[in-house]
Amino acid sequence: MTRALAIRLLPEAAVAVVVRGGAEPIAVEAVRSVPLDPDGDAASRGRAIAEALHDLRISRLPAVLAIPRADLSLLSIELPPAPEDDLADLVHLQALRDLPLADDGEGFDFLPLEGGDDQPWQVLGVGLLTSQWKTMREVCQAAELRLERIVPEPLGWPELGRRVATGSDDGAGLRLCSSIIERQAVIWATERDRLRLIRAVWLPEDENAAADAAALGLELRRTLLALAQSPSPQGAAVKCIYIGVDAEEIAGELSATLSKPVHAAPLERLVDLTAGDLAVAPAVEAAPLAALAAALAERRPAPIDLLHPRRRPAPPSRRRTYVLAATAALALAALGLWTAYRGVQEPLEAAESARAQQHELSSLLESLAADEAKAQSVREWLGQSANLLEELDALSQQLRPEPLSSDKFSAEQDIVLKKLTFANGRLTLDAAAKSDSAVPVVESRLRSAGYRVDRGPVQTGVEGPAGYAVSVSSAVQRSTQQSQREASHD
Repeated sequence: MTRALAIRLLPEAAVAVVVRGGAEPIAVEAVRSVPLDPDGDAASRGRAIAEALHDLRISRLPAVLAIPRADLSLLSIELPPAPEDDLADLVHLQALRDLPLADDGEGFDFLPLEGGDDQPWQVLGVGLLTSQWKTMREVCQAAELRLERIVPEPLGWPELGRRVATGSDDGAGLRLCSSIIERQAVIWATERDRLRLIRAVWLPEDENAAADAAALGLELRRTLLALAQSPSPQGAAVKCIYIGVDAEEIAGELSATLSKPVHAAPLERLVDLTAGDLAVAPAVEAAPLAALAAALAERRPAPIDLLHPRRRPAPPSRRRTYVLAATAALALAALGLWTAYRGVQEPLEAAESARAQQHELSSLLESLAADEAKAQSVREWLGQSANLLEELDALSQQLRPEPLSSDKFSAEQDIVLKKLTFANGRLTLDAAAKSDSAVPVVESRLRSAGYRVDRGPVQTGVEGPAGYAVSVSSAVQRSTQQSQREASHD
């Protein structure tokens, strides 16, 4: 468990309490009192503390310095409604009229008791004179203390009251606590673990328990009336608690004075002090120190810390803005570079795609080249060869220009084609005619149609179709000009 040290400095002595955090009641390991020279300087007083507490290894322990009430300057400050973030500046301006404050704000802190944006603020200010602050820091430095907090000693009592509330109720209501310390009484009120007020009341000079209880009862009654008029909402009745030595007896007397129950919380139930500890320091002196040390060990924040005073919240860091701006600039630069890259890359990609298509088409063209050569040879052959059907059609019109049934047709001039041979654009006709006179007539028609006719032998009495006794063989070839005219006409 974490150990912590609480120390209180007085002109003639220093009281130190070492506790272990996380224990109920507070586990006190040691209570020491170190005599000091009232006329000594800060360095000698600090060395005396370090030598006396060397066995406790105080340089390794987190330490809290408790400032006695007599050394503190208390200010009750009233301020108009304002945002809580502006409260630190307003309080410091008000406190400068009564206390000289350090530039860094150390040595003065405040606790908002009541107030808000729509109601006046009631603030408790606590500070030290500059000379006192400097001396205490020098003593702690010479004592090699690992100082983490500097708090008013009376705040140890609200910490004890918090432990009472933790064990007796849910901690949600308003509690009015009190304790008698020698010839003083401490009164404080808390609501949901938040300190609402804290007061110190002087008791009569003559030590009389009944008179002390009566005086404390009157102050508690006044405090209850003040709390009843507070604008802060209160959902339940105020619970009164007395903490201290002989708590049962004093709580009974307070109950009679206030006409309401007062719960007793004996110190021995809250702080585990041995007889040896009590011989060094009485319970009312050691208990608040032990409570402050336990709060430090358990890392609970202190309501007032003169070493780490409240300040205006730091303005929002512009680091995030700068980071976002830099990110946006980098994004824009990256976008520009990408756009430029794509502007160069897209034509290259298009050219690469065209080359790939060209490569694919070249292989296709190579495969089609053979077909193209064949087609060209066919075209050449067609250009050099006659159309046989056209030749036969033209030839038939000349051999028999009229059908057999026509009156214009002369049967004696008819000719029958027996054999047709076509080679190299030249036709060889083997035909049969009824008479020799039919052959010149047919040749005349062929020559008129542009044919060149070379007659072969004419034979008579050759066996052929019935009635066709003349056989003739002729070579026929159309002239080139006639062929071109018919081709252009088509």
